[in-house]
Amino acid sequence: MGLPQQLPGETYGGARADLAGTLGVAENGCVYLETEGVERLLIFPPGSALSEPARLSDGTELHEGDALGGRGVVVPTETLPGGRDGYWASVSGYCAGDVPEAAVFDEISAGR
Repeated sequence: MGLPQQLPGETYGGARADLAGTLGVAENGCVYLETEGVERLLIFPPGSALSEPARLSDGTELHEGDALGGRGVVVPTETLPGGRDGYWASVSGYCAGDVPEAAVFDEISAGR
């Protein structure tokens, strides 16, 4: 599946806001933004890469427990692009399970 990140040609609607939380990693390798006891599927900005668990486009390595912050939008996982048979349906089926929302970052940094 690779690292969940915004895909070319797709839009992730909604009002942009400041997002912050902690990077969580599940046993199956899926990544989450944990904020005040709430987990959201974490979708990285374009150019991010799978690493331990993730590397930002500027080369910053992220690790479980890192504080994250940036701009983006929180959306219900069921509204992610592609429909029932698309990439996001597979990702949310495997990773989100009972996690009903995704934090979609347009820009992200560690330590905020």
